Amino acid sequence: MAAVAVGTAHAVKRAMEQFKIPGTVLVSIGPAEEQLMSRPYLVRDGYFKDVDAAIITHIGDTLGTSYGLLNDALIGAKFNFKGRTAHGGVNPWDGKDAVDAVVLMDIGFDKLREHLRPTYRGHRTITNGGVQPNIIPDTGQIWWFIRDATGPWAKENFDKLVNIGKGAALMTGTTMEMEPYGAAWPSLGNKAIAEAIQKNADMVGMPKWTDGEIKFAKELQKSLERKEEGLPTKVLPLQAGRQNSSSNDIGDVTWVVPTGSVRFPSAVPGVQAHHWTAGITPTMSIAHKGAVVGAKVIAASVLDLLTSPELRAAAKKQFEEDTKETKYFSLLPPGAKPPLDLNKEMMDKYRPAMRKFYLNKKAEFK
Repeated sequence: MAAVAVGTAHAVKRAMEQFKIPGTVLVSIGPAEEQLMSRPYLVRDGYFKDVDAAIITHIGDTLGTSYGLLNDALIGAKFNFKGRTAHGGVNPWDGKDAVDAVVLMDIGFDKLREHLRPTYRGHRTITNGGVQPNIIPDTGQIWWFIRDATGPWAKENFDKLVNIGKGAALMTGTTMEMEPYGAAWPSLGNKAIAEAIQKNADMVGMPKWTDGEIKFAKELQKSLERKEEGLPTKVLPLQAGRQNSSSNDIGDVTWVVPTGSVRFPSAVPGVQAHHWTAGITPTMSIAHKGAVVGAKVIAASVLDLLTSPELRAAAKKQFEEDTKETKYFSLLPPGAKPPLDLNKEMMDKYRPAMRKFYLNKKAEFK
């Protein structure tokens, strides 16, 4: 996805220089996208306040765009409980079990599920569950993701979760601290921009797949017991988005800036996102062809936005209509800061092995 953004920026820059097109184009790359750790902070701190329009992109198994609500809001946090250790066999009555608090918080949210909207999602992992059975743990941690179809609904659910955590601490005589861990609104696609993107997608068209690429796709689909359909050959028609329950870090941008979206065809149909098999095609010509097509569509659409005051006005009007009933506010707690050391230990471990795969020459665009 970053390569598509960089390729787009290069093409747009060359066109702006050649045809003397005024304007400013910014590239925003989202590190730790799955943890919602970049753009929500940038939006909250005002970095998008002077932006007229935006286009976001994501890998897909075909070429297309859509509009309306596209995914879910999400609020993440780690809940740290602190108690007092003791020996489980000798003097457990002196202990205050932090992992008991973790378990009670988990159970408490389970009892809440019946009373939440059908659109909610709540999932967690226990990231600190004690050392060994005979030691009363004085620390415990549980990491939660809470989702729903709108930002306000996700916030409402999350506030209930926080109260459950407080109750768990009260029941166990422990203390609780909440560590914010990302939060984002659902993505909102702008129909006016989507119509411009669709025109360019139809113009650029799908990649021309080789027989070998289609054969590989079918073999991969067969190995996963999916329909052996190969690779798509037609651009998807413009349609309203079907809101799904995934989340990413771009949503906040779409509630402060009119935003279009492009999915580019670099994945094999039927392959589950985030499954290890989804990491195969990004190393192949299939992904390269799809990325080039995606970059062309986005570049053409950015140039349309730069050169058409009418398109920008239509996008703004659509944005005002889409957001008149729901006003944006940041889902991040006041004072929350992004964890800049996220995954540092893992990266320090694996970066030396990864260096041999780094590009060791200057990239050239031709």
